[in-house]
Amino acid sequence: MKEFKDKVAVITGAASGIGYGIAEKFTKEGNKVILADIESKALSEAEHKLKKINSNVSGISIDVAKIDDIKRLAKSCIDKYGKVDFLINNAGVGFAGKSSTTIWESSLNDWKWIFDVNIWGVINVINVFVPIMLKQDTECFIINTASMASLIIPAIGTSIYSITKFAVIAITESLKHELAFFGSKIKVLALCPSLVQTNITKSDRNRPKELNNTVKTNPKLEPIIDAYRRSIENGISPEFVAEKLYQTLLNDDKFYIPTDRHRFLKSNVRKRMEGIIQDLQK
Repeated sequence: MKEFKDKVAVITGAASGIGYGIAEKFTKEGNKVILADIESKALSEAEHKLKKINSNVSGISIDVAKIDDIKRLAKSCIDKYGKVDFLINNAGVGFAGKSSTTIWESSLNDWKWIFDVNIWGVINVINVFVPIMLKQDTECFIINTASMASLIIPAIGTSIYSITKFAVIAITESLKHELAFFGSKIKVLALCPSLVQTNITKSDRNRPKELNNTVKTNPKLEPIIDAYRRSIENGISPEFVAEKLYQTLLNDDKFYIPTDRHRFLKSNVRKRMEGIIQDLQK
């Protein structure tokens, strides 16, 4: 079994939800943790709580959609610790929010906002941090938070979110294979959690003003969106996700890290794959 004590972890979207759960786990295991988030107040509160566990915790307010913010995050990490061992791309928005609706009714502002965070956020972090990690020439890890939505047929009313998470999986798979081709010591994993108790349905609290939206959910979809919200409220805990991730890092040689406990993900992945294979055989 590996041991990760005293390693350096950089986590985006770390002020709440899955990001905070992962940060708490790494902190409790004695690692040095840099929390990055756009939500300043929640970030300050998260830093304060985690410092009670381990003083090697610091927070930095950033917007993952802005490349200069990511450069500032990287500089802060390297200036402070000289390296990064775990890079966790976790920031995400846009699931079952006030404007979640059909793909043709979604506003262009929704498309831009969700793409900027969920896709460009990952791209920006990879663009800045991977060259740094390659220079280190040590075993280190990049974990991209996708979603079970990245592996199954998109659910009704989740169009933009699902599209971005499919993109995250493609980015993560590409990164894994290209780093392996060049003999890199960087390991890449895709975290694919199921429905988790987070504030993602309230993502609009961090939406840029210039991307405000007046589109509302199609009335026919409102019961479906409400069901998603209830499922999230009753979902697995961020702590469960964090524990699953940490134990996988310690013990397993996996790329995809699912968290589903009810066979839902496995059956729906099979359904999607069988549909593809069936059409290829015709």
